[in-house]
Amino acid sequence: MQIRRFRAPDMRQAIRKVRDAVGPDAVILSNQRLPTGEIEIVAALDYDGSLPSSMTSKRSSAPRSEPYADPSSDYLERIERAKQQTAPQANTSSIQSEQFNKSSTAQFDMPPLAEDKEDPRVEEALSVRNNDSAKQLREMELELQNVRAMLERRQNEGSNDSKISAVEQRAREKLKGLGLSEFVVSRLIDDIDLKGREDDWNRLLAHLADYIPVRSSSTELKGCIAFMGPTGVGKTTSIGKIAAQHVLKHGSEGVVLITTDSYRIAAHEQLRTFGRILNVPVEVVNEYSDLNEVLAKYAHYSLVLVDTAGMNPRDSNLERQLLMMKRARASLKKLLVLPCTSQRQVLKTVVDIYSQVQLDGCVLSKLDESASLGEAISVVIEEGLPVVYIADGQRIPDDIEPARAHNLISRAVYTAEHYSQLYGSLKYGS
Repeated sequence: MQIRRFRAPDMRQAIRKVRDAVGPDAVILSNQRLPTGEIEIVAALDYDGSLPSSMTSKRSSAPRSEPYADPSSDYLERIERAKQQTAPQANTSSIQSEQFNKSSTAQFDMPPLAEDKEDPRVEEALSVRNNDSAKQLREMELELQNVRAMLERRQNEGSNDSKISAVEQRAREKLKGLGLSEFVVSRLIDDIDLKGREDDWNRLLAHLADYIPVRSSSTELKGCIAFMGPTGVGKTTSIGKIAAQHVLKHGSEGVVLITTDSYRIAAHEQLRTFGRILNVPVEVVNEYSDLNEVLAKYAHYSLVLVDTAGMNPRDSNLERQLLMMKRARASLKKLLVLPCTSQRQVLKTVVDIYSQVQLDGCVLSKLDESASLGEAISVVIEEGLPVVYIADGQRIPDDIEPARAHNLISRAVYTAEHYSQLYGSLKYGS
């Protein structure tokens, strides 16, 4: 038996090579696809029914090739099945073995190939494969079109989103430049539909002004009012300014100044000085007197201003003062003085501590000394604490006025721009 190998780019050309070289009596023993992509066919001439051992071991160890719809793709499997069927019958007659060899040989004879025509079964297999390939190509084209359309939509949406994000980012940076907290900035951005126009900034500031809780300035501040807060925030100075304005407008009758600060040496001397200048009485509340008794004494006065001791929030004496304010008459209004020069967390801590006495509002002081008003504005917005007065200097009685939200926002913008320019000139020496 003569064995030959043939290689070709595809099965049809490989079979043609076998036909041309060996003839129609050749028997195909195996076929496989090589790593190079070619088809290798092993054919035998004068096949006697046996298979070389080297071919068997090679065929069993080699990976199974792709099935082809051709007349010789399963020759090897048929031969192996025929051997397995005949192995248990080794004791049969030689006539049966001969018949089996003849039948198996005849079964694996290569079908005759016409000179001018291709095998119709090969053509049919190739036609099916071509149809499948065309169908897969159409499906791939449709899928690519869908992916392209989706990418275009996302690109358009992404361009719009990036434009909106850029506008929002610039707005966030400008708002944070005022010193506003992340909570207030996010709330503003969520409430305002930014269009990327010139009026976006003005709309943001106007909406920010609507956030600020302020006491109505239509009515003049009257009655019993206590000014509270840490040391050095401007409580006594604020009392002197308000008292002076009232005296200039209505006269000194009906005005009284009260101090509860008995902790510092000569703490009430500044208030007594204001009393002498304004010609109004000054009362001192100490351990020998009661605040409610003093308030009852001057209940018929139109304006009673109470100055309290400034204490560190961690001072143990602060609890005693807060308890005194809790026990005071219900008619006593309590205003917390907040300096705009303090950090946001310090202001929040002060508000939390003094909220035990049910604050009626606050006074924002030291606006003229602050480099940023956004911290104080953020605290009053977050805490919902109404702003009654704003104080921006030491001049009495000029540097204090009733709070107006839009004026406060304008002042915050001016302060941020002024200190930004000042910082730039100091940094670059211009």
